[in-house]
Amino acid sequence: MSSGTSGSSETVTVTVKTKWLWLLLGILLSILAVAPVVYSALPSTAQGGGSGSGGGAPPPSTTATNCGNPCVIVIANSLFGTVQPIIVAQGTKVTWENKDNTQHTTTSDTPGIWDSGILSPGQSFSVTFNSTGTFTYHCNIHPMTGTIEVVT
Repeated sequence: MSSGTSGSSETVTVTVKTKWLWLLLGILLSILAVAPVVYSALPSTAQGGGSGSGGGAPPPSTTATNCGNPCVIVIANSLFGTVQPIIVAQGTKVTWENKDNTQHTTTSDTPGIWDSGILSPGQSFSVTFNSTGTFTYHCNIHPMTGTIEVVT
Protein backbone atom coordinates (compact mmCIF):
# COMPACT_ATOMS: atom_id res chain seq x y z
CA MET A 1 0.00 0.00 0.00
CA SER A 2 2.78 2.44 0.68
CA SER A 3 3.96 2.23 -2.94
CA GLY A 4 0.44 3.27 -4.09
CA THR A 5 0.47 6.28 -1.78
CA SER A 6 3.95 7.24 -2.95
CA GLY A 7 2.87 7.18 -6.60
CA SER A 8 -0.15 9.29 -5.74
CA SER A 9 1.88 12.01 -4.04
CA GLU A 10 4.26 12.12 -7.01
CA THR A 11 1.28 12.79 -9.28
CA VAL A 12 0.12 15.59 -6.98
CA THR A 13 3.65 17.07 -6.98
CA VAL A 14 3.78 17.02 -10.79
CA THR A 15 0.33 18.64 -10.92
CA VAL A 16 1.39 21.39 -8.50
CA LYS A 17 4.58 22.00 -10.50
CA THR A 18 2.54 22.10 -13.71
CA LYS A 19 0.14 24.64 -12.20
CA TRP A 20 3.07 26.88 -11.22
CA LEU A 21 4.52 26.55 -14.72
CA TRP A 22 1.17 27.58 -16.26
CA LEU A 23 0.90 30.49 -13.84
CA LEU A 24 4.41 31.67 -14.71
CA LEU A 25 3.68 31.30 -18.42
CA GLY A 26 0.44 33.31 -18.01
CA ILE A 27 2.26 36.12 -16.20
CA LEU A 28 4.98 36.22 -18.87
CA LEU A 29 2.44 36.35 -21.69
CA SER A 30 0.54 39.12 -19.89
CA ILE A 31 3.71 41.19 -19.60
CA LEU A 32 4.48 40.65 -23.28
CA ALA A 33 0.94 41.67 -24.23
CA VAL A 34 1.15 44.94 -22.26
CA ALA A 35 4.72 45.88 -23.27
CA PRO A 36 3.83 47.45 -26.69
CA VAL A 37 1.18 49.65 -25.05
CA VAL A 38 3.60 50.84 -22.40
CA TYR A 39 6.37 51.39 -24.98
CA SER A 40 4.09 53.40 -27.28
CA ALA A 41 3.14 55.68 -24.37
CA LEU A 42 6.78 56.66 -23.77
CA PRO A 43 7.89 59.99 -25.24
CA SER A 44 9.70 59.75 -28.56
CA THR A 45 13.24 61.10 -28.71
CA ALA A 46 14.12 59.35 -31.92
CA GLN A 47 13.27 61.86 -34.58
CA GLY A 48 14.52 65.36 -33.88
CA GLY A 49 18.24 64.70 -34.10
CA GLY A 50 20.37 67.75 -33.41
CA SER A 51 19.02 69.66 -36.40
CA GLY A 52 17.98 72.75 -34.47
CA SER A 53 14.27 72.26 -35.02
CA GLY A 54 14.09 71.92 -31.24
CA GLY A 55 11.32 71.23 -28.78
CA GLY A 56 8.24 73.38 -28.68
CA ALA A 57 4.66 72.24 -28.61
CA PRO A 58 3.50 69.76 -31.24
CA PRO A 59 1.02 71.04 -33.80
CA PRO A 60 -2.63 70.62 -32.83
CA SER A 61 -4.11 67.44 -34.27
CA THR A 62 -6.79 64.89 -33.64
CA THR A 63 -4.13 62.16 -33.40
CA ALA A 64 -0.89 62.53 -31.46
CA THR A 65 2.14 63.17 -33.64
CA ASN A 66 5.60 61.87 -32.86
CA CYS A 67 7.58 64.18 -35.13
CA GLY A 68 7.25 67.97 -35.39
CA ASN A 69 7.27 70.32 -38.37
CA PRO A 70 9.76 70.16 -39.91
CA CYS A 71 10.26 66.45 -39.25
CA VAL A 72 13.77 65.04 -39.63
CA ILE A 73 14.23 61.31 -40.14
CA VAL A 74 17.85 60.31 -39.66
CA ILE A 75 19.00 57.41 -41.80
CA ALA A 76 21.61 55.55 -39.75
CA ASN A 77 22.59 51.92 -39.21
CA SER A 78 20.47 51.02 -42.26
CA LEU A 79 17.28 52.23 -40.52
CA PHE A 80 14.83 55.05 -41.26
CA GLY A 81 14.90 56.63 -37.79
CA THR A 82 14.28 54.62 -34.65
CA VAL A 83 10.50 54.92 -34.38
CA GLN A 84 7.92 53.57 -36.82
CA PRO A 85 5.47 54.71 -37.94
CA ILE A 86 6.33 58.39 -38.11
CA ILE A 87 3.14 60.37 -37.36
CA VAL A 88 3.04 63.97 -38.60
CA ALA A 89 0.42 66.69 -38.98
CA GLN A 90 -0.91 67.57 -42.41
CA GLY A 91 1.37 70.12 -44.12
CA THR A 92 4.54 68.84 -42.43
CA LYS A 93 7.84 68.94 -44.29
CA VAL A 94 9.63 65.61 -43.78
CA THR A 95 13.38 65.50 -44.43
CA TRP A 96 15.43 62.32 -44.60
CA GLU A 97 19.10 62.92 -43.69
CA ASN A 98 21.56 60.19 -44.66
CA LYS A 99 23.96 59.98 -41.73
CA ASP A 100 24.93 56.40 -42.58
CA ASN A 101 28.23 55.40 -44.15
CA THR A 102 26.57 54.07 -47.32
CA GLN A 103 24.13 55.25 -49.98
CA HIS A 104 20.36 54.94 -49.52
CA THR A 105 17.12 56.04 -51.16
CA THR A 106 13.74 56.99 -49.79
CA THR A 107 11.18 55.83 -52.32
CA SER A 108 7.39 55.75 -51.97
CA ASP A 109 5.82 52.32 -52.33
CA THR A 110 3.20 54.08 -54.49
CA PRO A 111 4.94 55.06 -57.74
CA GLY A 112 5.08 58.77 -58.49
CA ILE A 113 4.62 60.14 -54.98
CA TRP A 114 8.34 60.59 -54.22
CA ASP A 115 11.73 59.11 -55.00
CA SER A 116 14.87 60.71 -53.62
CA GLY A 117 17.22 58.97 -55.98
CA ILE A 118 20.50 57.90 -54.44
CA LEU A 119 21.40 59.81 -51.27
CA SER A 120 25.11 59.62 -50.52
CA PRO A 121 26.27 60.02 -46.91
CA GLY A 122 25.59 63.61 -45.80
CA GLN A 123 22.85 64.27 -48.35
CA SER A 124 19.18 64.88 -47.56
CA PHE A 125 15.81 64.86 -49.32
CA SER A 126 12.49 66.50 -48.35
CA VAL A 127 8.79 66.03 -49.08
CA THR A 128 5.88 68.12 -47.76
CA PHE A 129 2.84 65.98 -46.92
CA ASN A 130 -0.28 68.02 -47.71
CA SER A 131 -2.70 65.07 -47.82
CA THR A 132 -3.72 62.86 -44.91
CA GLY A 133 -3.15 59.13 -45.14
CA THR A 134 -0.59 56.40 -44.65
CA PHE A 135 2.47 56.47 -46.89
CA THR A 136 4.82 53.48 -46.91
CA TYR A 137 8.29 53.71 -48.37
CA HIS A 138 11.51 51.77 -48.82
CA CYS A 139 15.16 51.99 -49.81
CA ASN A 140 15.83 50.77 -53.36
CA ILE A 141 19.31 49.62 -52.33
CA HIS A 142 18.73 47.91 -48.97
CA PRO A 143 15.88 46.01 -47.26
CA MET A 144 14.73 49.06 -45.28
CA THR A 145 11.14 50.21 -44.94
CA GLY A 146 9.24 52.97 -43.21
CA THR A 147 5.77 54.47 -42.79
CA ILE A 148 4.59 58.07 -42.61
CA GLU A 149 1.11 58.63 -41.16
CA VAL A 150 -0.27 62.09 -41.92
CA VAL A 151 -3.08 63.24 -39.62
CA THR A 152 -5.19 66.39 -39.38
